[in-house]
Amino acid sequence: MIDNPDHPIKKLSFKKVKLGEDGLHRIIEAANMNHHITSLNLGIVSDRGLASLAKCLIHNETLEKLKFAESEDEPWKEATKQLFVDRLSNNKHLVKIKFESAKESDNSAFKKQIQFKVKKIKKPHKKLDDQEERTTSCTHDHLFNSLLQMIENRDDHEKMPVRKFFNNTFGTLINDALFALKKKQRKSNNNGIMTMQG
Repeated sequence: MIDNPDHPIKKLSFKKVKLGEDGLHRIIEAANMNHHITSLNLGIVSDRGLASLAKCLIHNETLEKLKFAESEDEPWKEATKQLFVDRLSNNKHLVKIKFESAKESDNSAFKKQIQFKVKKIKKPHKKLDDQEERTTSCTHDHLFNSLLQMIENRDDHEKMPVRKFFNNTFGTLINDALFALKKKQRKSNNNGIMTMQG
């Protein structure tokens, strides 16, 4: 992955795998190099692994989703959890972090802190996503595809009157065109329906 930073891989999962501190460090290093990776499951993470993860996340600019689980053998210390939360303040891209606690661990305060930090990161992302969605919805392709979808989905318009269907589909386009045509015909010397202007 480090040798091929342009490889189009989006998701990596090491669920229930204990990578160890070195393995964890190498995987995050590879994720930092490859800008396509947006989702990463790091499996079982020890206390030292969590500290290493916190340090490496500073350099990541594309990772959006992160999952990991606490090691039963090496549960996370309070200082390490605090380090992770502090380093998370510098990250502007992680919008989802999930972790599983070891059986006898109480990580409720750690979870709340992470949720608070992620919420702050999410806010500007949501604004950008909404803006992008509005821009996309106004493109000709999107409008045309929506129109096709509406026409092809017969359940929605099977019993709809023709006038209402055309009104929903084309708006007042046909009415405006007929009005303009009649107006032009009235001004024309030849009152026939099939005029040059018509």
